[in-house]
Amino acid sequence: MLKISPLFSGSKGNCTLVQSDKVNILLDAGYGYRAIVNALCERGLEPKDITAIVVTHEHTDHIGALPMWTRHTATPVYAPMPICDLLRQRVYFSEVHEVTEDFDIGDVTLSTFECSHDAVFCVGYKFTSGQSVFACVTDTGCVTEDLVDFLTPCSAIMLESNHDEDMLKRGEYSVSLKRRILSPYGHLSNAQTAQVLDKLVGSHVKTVVLSHLSEKNNTRELAFNSAVRVLTAHGLVEGRDVIVYVAEQYKNGVTICID
Repeated sequence: MLKISPLFSGSKGNCTLVQSDKVNILLDAGYGYRAIVNALCERGLEPKDITAIVVTHEHTDHIGALPMWTRHTATPVYAPMPICDLLRQRVYFSEVHEVTEDFDIGDVTLSTFECSHDAVFCVGYKFTSGQSVFACVTDTGCVTEDLVDFLTPCSAIMLESNHDEDMLKRGEYSVSLKRRILSPYGHLSNAQTAQVLDKLVGSHVKTVVLSHLSEKNNTRELAFNSAVRVLTAHGLVEGRDVIVYVAEQYKNGVTICID
């Protein structure tokens, strides 16, 4: 069994707890150290209970808490090989392991998907424990068949739904920042996420966590409704056939169990 708890999700910081029968893994540690510790405490865990931290890429909203975390606890860190030297300059007492292929943490096997993002290197991760399969892909700017193939075997997915294109275009961001977000190396829009979900209809995916929402260029309602429209068009009922949850930036009380 896998248990997935999105702790923090959004432009100000990202951190997700992935648990199996034997291990507790943090996927990114990009929010405040104290806030992450408090969120874990609410779930009966302390920093010493975390088996490993798995990093997607080097942007601050994904690694911001690493220096403080590794000053207090020598939790092993796993990251894509091209960013490991950078991370070694920021961690204190933790060893940084280079991810170049599938690897195991306890009873969980992790595999990666290379994202299209303006980072040194960025990946999404798939977690497999027995028959339980979960994947998280954020910070990618385009929809590809490889992305769909990566997500298809999963029972639950955490997928970026960063912005509403109209809100972004009308919003206060600079022209250059808007171009960056809308580019193939930026972030998935609600419409692009809906394209992915459309291609996943009929797959194993039964739970969708929409994540990494922009606070200024999106709303929970817009992201949720965009995803549900796709399901409805295929005759599926949200909450019965597929569950859609929108992850919050500051607090999330949901835990998804995958048998």
